[in-house]
Amino acid sequence: MHHKDTQSSRIVRASANEKGWRNLTLSDGEPLRGKEPSASAQSLVSLVHISDLHICDAQSPARAELMDRYADPHHPMSALVKLVGAYRAQEILTAQTLESMVRTINTIESGPVSNRPIDAVVVTGDVTDNAQANELSWYKTLMDGGQIHPDSGDHTRWEGVASQDSDKYDPSYWNPEGTPEGCIDDYPRSLYGLPTIPGLTHAVRQPFNATGLRHTWLATHGNHDALLQGTVPADPELLAIALGEKRLVELAPDSDLGEIFSKWTQVGPAGYASPNGGKFVAQSADANRNFNKPSDWANIHLQCGHDGHGLTTENAEAGTKYWFKDIGAVRLISMDTVNTHGGWQGSLDAVQFQWLKQVLADESPRYVVLLSHHPAATLFNDYAPDGAERRICEEELVSYLLTQERVVLWLAGHNHEHSIEHLTSGNARGFWHIQTASNIDWPQQGRIVEILEDGGHIAIATSVFDHQSPIDLNEATSDLTDPVNLAGISRILSANHWQRRSGEYDLELMAGTVEDRNRYLWL
Repeated sequence: MHHKDTQSSRIVRASANEKGWRNLTLSDGEPLRGKEPSASAQSLVSLVHISDLHICDAQSPARAELMDRYADPHHPMSALVKLVGAYRAQEILTAQTLESMVRTINTIESGPVSNRPIDAVVVTGDVTDNAQANELSWYKTLMDGGQIHPDSGDHTRWEGVASQDSDKYDPSYWNPEGTPEGCIDDYPRSLYGLPTIPGLTHAVRQPFNATGLRHTWLATHGNHDALLQGTVPADPELLAIALGEKRLVELAPDSDLGEIFSKWTQVGPAGYASPNGGKFVAQSADANRNFNKPSDWANIHLQCGHDGHGLTTENAEAGTKYWFKDIGAVRLISMDTVNTHGGWQGSLDAVQFQWLKQVLADESPRYVVLLSHHPAATLFNDYAPDGAERRICEEELVSYLLTQERVVLWLAGHNHEHSIEHLTSGNARGFWHIQTASNIDWPQQGRIVEILEDGGHIAIATSVFDHQSPIDLNEATSDLTDPVNLAGISRILSANHWQRRSGEYDLELMAGTVEDRNRYLWL
């Protein structure tokens, strides 16, 4: 099954079997809802929006998968913990999923309304999963094209949590290879119906030639690009773990879980669980697991067309990651909403807020499109340690933006969900705020956005699309050497996250409602 725009057909989750597993199937498409622009409407910009790629070194000892099991439905603490988000069955497949998405985007010629060619692909953050140098390098190669080898540590064997070594095997994690002799079946397969796919942990580590985007692409900084697991600032102790030869697999028996989870927070400060007294297993070290310095993210984006306008060589060295770029009558302004002091929700620093006001004071662009990783409602991480500048949060930022008549659209990610809302207050005309789902969680979709001028009004046309991968598990597993097949496996797994089959974190919420997907929006 190759990419179809969701206007013609949609990939949906079929009914669940006795273990809750759902296959994928095709359903009717969704034409754009609302009033169509007129034939004389003038197209101003056409963008492809993707977000939350989470290119992941799933074998890194600096990750915190062991925190995730407390949210498994069969775990006694699950009702309390609810969701951690530090482990997913499909996170071993992030490189191949982005490759499939890139190939799909390369087939998109124009926006949903006119034949205006795509001006740019905008990526709203979390391009990496754990702020590591090897993840940043893999991401850059996938976006630009070239040979990629998405493996770390010992290249002769898999060293992630789905281990086949009976002394390292842990039934809390999905083990695609099956159960080692003398061990019990893993819970994802035995309780929740996940499949066995022999050879998968070998296949995901193989080199392949990344196609690279044929469109101009521009990226925005996200919390997983700066903080470990998107939450915790790096320090020398954590760096030693990342570069070391052992992985923490169990906390000390007397660990205070209440205290541990109180540090794993939306608002800083934040910290990892202490490894002291815990159980470790040996694994191969890899110097490429170094954490990115503040300048690294900015510097690799300077190499690929993010020229000036805030992101300059000089500013990049200082760690500046916000920028603006003009495309005809439209100015794109990319904000850096990451609070590098800790916590996974966002805010702006005061220097950047002043910069934003200066950039908006320029009267030359007719319209402004904002980009950020965090959507407006998540900008409440006001944590600043003593001596640090205060943070700018949602109310202050949005009330200022509502005074700026030329702001017509704000694109964001972070919540891994499709959402469309109109932000306004009092008699302000306001602007549209669109969130797009992630590459790692269901439904693994991107979005096309076209802005048009139509008789004194602004029309925004938007539709979501799928990456071009098989939706049938047998087809996807028939040839594990094909990265697009592996991306198909990733999407099928994402549709079956066992912690998110009901309740407030149900997977279907991420797909949004019909109002959050294919629409015409007017100002």
